[in-house]
Amino acid sequence: MKKYLLILVVITMFSCKENTSEIKTAPSQSTTEVEVTGTDLNHTSSKVDVVFKDQTFTAVYHAYLHLKGSLVNTDAIKAQETAKILQTKVRANDTIGNLVKTLEIISNSSDVKAQRVAFEKVTAAIETLVDQNVIISGAIYKQYCPMAFNGKGAYWLSDSNEVRNPYFGDQMLRCGVVEEEIK
Repeated sequence: MKKYLLILVVITMFSCKENTSEIKTAPSQSTTEVEVTGTDLNHTSSKVDVVFKDQTFTAVYHAYLHLKGSLVNTDAIKAQETAKILQTKVRANDTIGNLVKTLEIISNSSDVKAQRVAFEKVTAAIETLVDQNVIISGAIYKQYCPMAFNGKGAYWLSDSNEVRNPYFGDQMLRCGVVEEEIK
């Protein structure tokens, strides 16, 4: 078992040493002011639309995916906007407790690194809500990057089995693995 885990880690590390040139940052810009050159780095050819029995939660999950996409594109401004939208959608039914407060961190910050840290907590809360809801159609892909947060690792949920890493964006866009398919 340890041998297989080691092989998985080595494969993931090699696949994580990637750097796309899709996003350009001017020398005077920080990573919070990224200019996307018309390409959505979150775009994949294998997107699966998921629908829950509770239509309100379907909208919550779709707003979560938009937030994830903003972080994949390293777009702090868009992440702020999408966090506010998600915050509005979950405010009335925040059974997780701190989800709204965590979304406030993202919506009030222009620092994409701080947004990504908060996104890990948002993902955990959304995953708990996914477990409490019934999927009518589609699938969710739980993905994992072992290199996120200095090797601590982090999860996120996706509508595609193609990895688009919200914790690294263009720096290591495809770093990660699909850990689980939730149907």
